[in-house]
Amino acid sequence: MSRQDDLVTQLLGGERTLRRREVARSVGVSLLSARKLWRALGFPGVADEAQVFTETDRDALARVVQLVREDVVDEETAIACARALGQSTDRLVSWQTEALLEYLNARRAREGGQLDPFPVIERLTQDLEQLLVYAFRRQLAAAVSRMDGIGADPEAVMTVGFADLVSYTRLSRRLAQRDLGRLVQRFEGLASDIITAGGGRVVKTVGDEVLFVADNPVAGAVIALSLSEQLGADDLLPEVRVGLAHGPVLRSLGDVYGDTVNLASRLTSIAQPGAVLTDPVTARELQTEPEIVLVVQRRRPIRGFGQLQPVLIAPAPGTIQLIRVE
Repeated sequence: MSRQDDLVTQLLGGERTLRRREVARSVGVSLLSARKLWRALGFPGVADEAQVFTETDRDALARVVQLVREDVVDEETAIACARALGQSTDRLVSWQTEALLEYLNARRAREGGQLDPFPVIERLTQDLEQLLVYAFRRQLAAAVSRMDGIGADPEAVMTVGFADLVSYTRLSRRLAQRDLGRLVQRFEGLASDIITAGGGRVVKTVGDEVLFVADNPVAGAVIALSLSEQLGADDLLPEVRVGLAHGPVLRSLGDVYGDTVNLASRLTSIAQPGAVLTDPVTARELQTEPEIVLVVQRRRPIRGFGQLQPVLIAPAPGTIQLIRVE
């Protein structure tokens, strides 16, 4: 057995000796239910008679089935939780292995010779697994804490912000792939640090754009101004433009939806490089803040919202404490 095959067997928790039918039968569920969970976790389809499953797979299916049988959740909710886990860990593992390979390639270029990634992955596995559990429990604790103010209702009033890299399309055509990758990594890392340090939450990043939420307009404005100031001063990154809106949102599948989100996105698209724009309703929530300057802009059409008069958000000189991270 090769080092690669041996590592795969270790990660799977044993040899792949079971068929899907055997796994499903052993926990008392139909093949259809077993297939649904497998797909929800993001794994590619396999033939029902293929021997690709391990005892660890059986235990995972049994755990989900037990939750449904004990009426902790229904099958639809269990599948939704599994899908969230599958999609998140797929991106997590891709991100981590790509970062590791980039490091090993850079090290090989400096030192020469061959660097086998499999021993490194084997050494890292247990520590990364423990960090994953730690991060999950910490994030779950934070989510439980937020429930005190928001409650179980999927609808909530929040401040939503978009930050968008200026001229990203032009840069993506001009830069080498490796340089573009470094730029995106720098943007995601710095933006995430600023948002979380400001008490906000990163909802998602999509290449040149980050969507975040904050509990109130003031926190959102400080995050937005900090993003504009610190990302604009970074040697590697172009300027950003930010749109900010406060209002009702629908929270679902780890994302946020609704007119407030759409408005923040539209404001971002019309903002000048380095600027933070908001709408008149959100601006009224900020007008009593002495550390924030509001500058009314000319009225213009906003797709989906008709004629709107955007408001520029700026820091009052020498008063506001912006978020700075290294």
